[in-house]
Amino acid sequence: MKSIETAADADTDHPTGVQSEGIAQTPPSTADPAGGGLGVAWHPALWVVLAAALSWTVVMGTLVWQRHDRLGSFSFDMGIFDQAVWLLSRGGQQLMTVRGLTVFGHHAEPALYLLAPFYWLGAGPHFLNLVQVATMALGAVPAFLIARDRLGAPWVAAVIAGAFLLHPALAFMAWELFHPEAMAITPLLFAYWFAGRRRWRWFAVCVVLAVAWKEDVALAAAVLGLVVAVRGERRVGLTTAALSVGYFLMVTRVLLPYLNGSEAFYNQFFGELGGSAPEIIRNGLRRPELVTDRVLAADAKDYYWKMVAPFGLVPLAGPGALLVGVPQVLVNVLSINDFTRKITFHYAALPLTGLTLAAIEGVRWIAAGRRRALVILAGVMAVSSVAAAMVWGPTPIGATYGPTWWPPAQDSRRDAKEAALARVPNDARVSATYLFVPQLTHREGIYEFPNPFKPKNWGVRDENYPPPTAVSWLVVDRDTLGPEDAGIFDCLLATSFQIVSDEERVVVARRHGAGSSPLSEEDSRPPGGNSPPPGENTRLGRRC
Repeated sequence: MKSIETAADADTDHPTGVQSEGIAQTPPSTADPAGGGLGVAWHPALWVVLAAALSWTVVMGTLVWQRHDRLGSFSFDMGIFDQAVWLLSRGGQQLMTVRGLTVFGHHAEPALYLLAPFYWLGAGPHFLNLVQVATMALGAVPAFLIARDRLGAPWVAAVIAGAFLLHPALAFMAWELFHPEAMAITPLLFAYWFAGRRRWRWFAVCVVLAVAWKEDVALAAAVLGLVVAVRGERRVGLTTAALSVGYFLMVTRVLLPYLNGSEAFYNQFFGELGGSAPEIIRNGLRRPELVTDRVLAADAKDYYWKMVAPFGLVPLAGPGALLVGVPQVLVNVLSINDFTRKITFHYAALPLTGLTLAAIEGVRWIAAGRRRALVILAGVMAVSSVAAAMVWGPTPIGATYGPTWWPPAQDSRRDAKEAALARVPNDARVSATYLFVPQLTHREGIYEFPNPFKPKNWGVRDENYPPPTAVSWLVVDRDTLGPEDAGIFDCLLATSFQIVSDEERVVVARRHGAGSSPLSEEDSRPPGGNSPPPGENTRLGRRC
């Protein structure tokens, strides 16, 4: 197998010593010999990138802190992941009552165990959000290192790293609050860099860490393995691809069905195309219009444009690296849910990873070692990234920055909301409206109202639904209820719950006879009545 040094000696036209587009091969001047360090040369441009990443962390970290603190986080998904980590910190795979699935029946995310010990010290949503923001910002470092090695131009590499930080999708991932796949961006970028330096142990560590955040990441890792194989490291690349695909199939075909008693919940996202990869492929071949109609739909085209335009369309010139994000792009556009193909949600994490790598490879291919071309491309990318951040982004330089995305500092009802939350005992089992759920997730029983009185976003197909007597407290903001849910709430107040407080249409209610302890048989008595006969508890809730 040709060594990296031999490949470098054979090329005199390119500053990095390799003519082919793909995984970076390090030039002799920065080569990292076996047994050496990681080859991070402290060029002034790297310090600029670190300063930019720190600034992004401070700005976005402040905004996400304020969002949760101002009661602007949602049960889906902040409440889900906070309860998940809290449950893991208590040593179990218990049911996430926010979602109606066990922690790993929702997604295979063993990396959450890395965060669980901090919950012993009192960590919660703020911790998850700040860790995510800092981790995403750190992705600018491998982006810089890859570009530096590939282009031999540190300041151009700094511009590309800056374009990554300015991408609206990255800011929206912070806005959406904690999601595990966003944590995979940085280790995937580092894996690509380590592959270029042939540091295979570190490459393996980064791939495993990335995949451990969510099973979907395995598809990106599989493509990364194929890219490595095509660029000459067949053993490493094909092993990576095979293990990644095997892991994904094990999770989706064995683990999730075993834990849920049915298929993965997201198998329902593809409508007529089917509920599994083989079905989607088979139906796509039989009825190609099902694929082409979605791939070429107006919202899909808007999604492509908003993802690639911030890099000045340069990633289109790096198709090999671009493939890393393609599996998730296909999932996003083939889904019947339009939210999967918007830059405002976490589904953009893996596509953004592929675009960042492709932007570097695209610059290298277009410039072909010409310094003037490098400067022009850096200028194009700088202008495009700033313009995209200003037009589409939720950051302070964005045109839509403010109440459109972030909760306002002033809320005339905030005192009433906080007072209501403070009334709920720490060990009570609660049903709450969606903006209150993430404030109450450190308990075994927290439900998004109208659960457990009417199924809503529960499990895969509403299986293992809890009885209405599963909760003893209600915390409800009447202003967020639709007519049907408002009727259920009024019925509960009339039959089995009494109001504890009602301020500014924020109501706290307690089941008749319920104290601060978990629900008992006594808690489910109707007002002024005796203990109901067996089975009546369930009927008490169902009649509402």
